[in-house]
Amino acid sequence: VLPCASCWLQSYLPATATVKHNPKHIVGGTTVSNVVRHHDHDSQFASPSESCLGMGSAVTNRNRTTRTRLFSMSRRKAVAAASAGLGAEAFWRQAVDIAASAMESESSSSSSILPPGTLEKIEAGKAVIIRGWLSPEETKAVCDDVRQCFRQGQFTNFILSRNPNKADRAANDRWIMPSFSSSGDGPFVDPTVGNIELRQNLKFKMAQVKAALARGLTDRQTLADDVAQTHEMEYLRYGEGALLARHVDEHHLELKRPNGSKLPLKPNASRRSVTWLIYLNDEWDEEDGGQLRLHERASDAIARVGARGNDLQVGWLRRTSDYGEQPVFLDPNRDGPENETCMLYTMDQSGKKRDLSRKPFANIALYLGGGDRIARKLMVDDPADAERFHLIDAPKSLVSSSGLVKGPGPMGEDGGERIRDILPTAGTLVMFDSVSLPHEVLQTNRERFGVQGWFHEKIYIRSDV
Repeated sequence: VLPCASCWLQSYLPATATVKHNPKHIVGGTTVSNVVRHHDHDSQFASPSESCLGMGSAVTNRNRTTRTRLFSMSRRKAVAAASAGLGAEAFWRQAVDIAASAMESESSSSSSILPPGTLEKIEAGKAVIIRGWLSPEETKAVCDDVRQCFRQGQFTNFILSRNPNKADRAANDRWIMPSFSSSGDGPFVDPTVGNIELRQNLKFKMAQVKAALARGLTDRQTLADDVAQTHEMEYLRYGEGALLARHVDEHHLELKRPNGSKLPLKPNASRRSVTWLIYLNDEWDEEDGGQLRLHERASDAIARVGARGNDLQVGWLRRTSDYGEQPVFLDPNRDGPENETCMLYTMDQSGKKRDLSRKPFANIALYLGGGDRIARKLMVDDPADAERFHLIDAPKSLVSSSGLVKGPGPMGEDGGERIRDILPTAGTLVMFDSVSLPHEVLQTNRERFGVQGWFHEKIYIRSDV
């Protein structure tokens, strides 16, 4: 008899955490009343603060008898769960729901499974770097699975549409093994590919992180909602010479296509909200390259970054001696003439909203090249605001996208950025807001492996906001 998802996932939570579920379970279309819950572990669970996030070697040092969570499920159970009608989507949503339920039953706060300051850093527009998040044993096991799946031909090549080096084969030697595509589930969740039990446990581990962020971050509750294709998770492989140009992982609907905010949305539409990466290569040095280069702001934001409902962040007002660093959001639905309905606004530390122009501007202005200089003239009225204004990811002109013009340098176009390079050390977890933080990957000088993913949240319809 195959266990339902609730029972199966419950068996990998700490003993103190419980999940409500019906005693009769639907498994593959059949009602089952006597489900056997397996507890064939050969060692006790760690506490939630240790095992849920899997703080790697730190846990092992404190308790040598505690078994790492990625090795807690047998292949038989993993394949059974996948065979019980649980597609990638159903498994991910069940995992997040169960992790959220477990947190509700615990007396500790949602942030207890995350290092102190995690929520605050993400909301201030900075990246969270957690060294040793996977233990050496866990890291090696995942890396072995990545290598095996790549050798078996389970990966596909990817090239960013805005990458100016499309013809450079070495620069584009980047490969992924995704969890889903437009046609359905991908090889990452295929029970016949590689080490499925390892990937299912890793997925559940990340579901716990997502549930904690949904509970702790301001106005991101829908991170844990039952929304389609929110389990974006994939293996990653960079070949020698591969790199990735500066970009952000999510854009405002209005920046994806003209009048995008007014076009019909598919049911339960979602967007990327939090980006995460796990590095797997052991003994990685500076000369090996492949660093994640973050283009962070020099100062923390005084108001939370990312979005206000569907109004995603598109820029900044740089910090001065009189004002703090302020995120700038785009509202594309103000009252105005047709195709002139866009308005930029900012928020201060108290949460007060302030428009940056007296009337809406033309939507087409969002697609004009020229960077901050053009944007300041067309979108911002007050000269003092215009002097501080900076676009996070300015539209590329033919000249700027050709690669013939040198970039703005480490301080950014407005002087308000600072670069931070993260060495891809084995077992490291990196997380940051998908909208507000531009980043790139420097040239990789030897083969590099990792896991990357994006936690999604709901795209609201206007009546919801």
